[in-house]
Amino acid sequence: QITLGWLKELFGLPSDWSGVLTSGATMANFTCLAAARRWWGQQHGVDVEVAGLAGLPPVPVLSSGYIHASALKALSELGIGRAQVQTLTADPTGRLDLRALEAALSDRRTGPAILIATAGEVNAGAFDPIADMADLAKTHGAWLHVDAAFGLFAAVSPSTQRLVHGTERARSVSVDGHKWLNVPYDCGAAFIDDPILHRDTFSASAAYLGSDDPGRPAFGDLAPEMSRRARALPAWATLHAYGRDGYRAMVERHLELARRLADQIDAEPDLECLADVALNVVCFRYHPRDALDSELDALNRRLGDAVLDDGQIYFGTTVYAGRVAFRPAIVNWRTQPHDIDLIVPTVLRLGRRLQASNEPRPLGP
Repeated sequence: QITLGWLKELFGLPSDWSGVLTSGATMANFTCLAAARRWWGQQHGVDVEVAGLAGLPPVPVLSSGYIHASALKALSELGIGRAQVQTLTADPTGRLDLRALEAALSDRRTGPAILIATAGEVNAGAFDPIADMADLAKTHGAWLHVDAAFGLFAAVSPSTQRLVHGTERARSVSVDGHKWLNVPYDCGAAFIDDPILHRDTFSASAAYLGSDDPGRPAFGDLAPEMSRRARALPAWATLHAYGRDGYRAMVERHLELARRLADQIDAEPDLECLADVALNVVCFRYHPRDALDSELDALNRRLGDAVLDDGQIYFGTTVYAGRVAFRPAIVNWRTQPHDIDLIVPTVLRLGRRLQASNEPRPLGP
């Protein structure tokens, strides 16, 4: 309870919200969307934890193209189905089309919708317009869930707080602890604005399950797992050691490192940033001037493998707006400027080596 209270304070969430620690953001999304499913059943006069979803109309789910795979997985496991998700995008990057969202909410014939906002899209760190989505959710009686696995840490720095404005008006929020909180796996948290709804979503009464003392926390009634490890201890220790000021300093240092990397990429004609740096993810690719566009995806996939084999640096490979790209995400407390300064020369060295190995060799005598 202390740890959850500190997290709510750190992120600027209402103190009266219910919360539970989970194995990570995947299970936090599941927990929050399970509560949303119960709420949606209540709009139709059905207790879905008892009666299930059979006989009810499909659950409408609206999002941008930023929606994370873990949210889709949760919708599948909850019986809502990923096919019910309508992504309303304004461009190939997945940016939300607010006008289309408002039109979709106005045309709901099967009851209120569930909205999923993303705070920190996985490929480039972009944010949905959470405050605007909160306004629309209030107007149209929708449930707004904010998937903020690492993006919720934008609340810690005054320079990025605007990115998560409106999160405090959501119905539920998920966050990951083994990313920017820098605690060992596993740790995540789900926060829900209605403690009674939260408890009723997961409670299972039985004589052998222990005390009915209302003053004793029963976290097995707030998440799928009944048996739970002591996830709170690492998070409590880290929060106690660093506090708000420590996390703010770390987040702001990482923001500076991300901008440092982006500036280095922009200075190299053979590298290309594919998106503005919103937070701590730098999405870029190797784009040598003499390479054909048709060759770039295959070249960058091979380069991603070469980076891993080389062992000097590490980052993930992804596809962003239809293009193969890299997405270094800066979250580790140990990352320093000299680590960042390894990325560009390593990518250029390995990229040029790959290109040279593909050049046709002159025929011998």
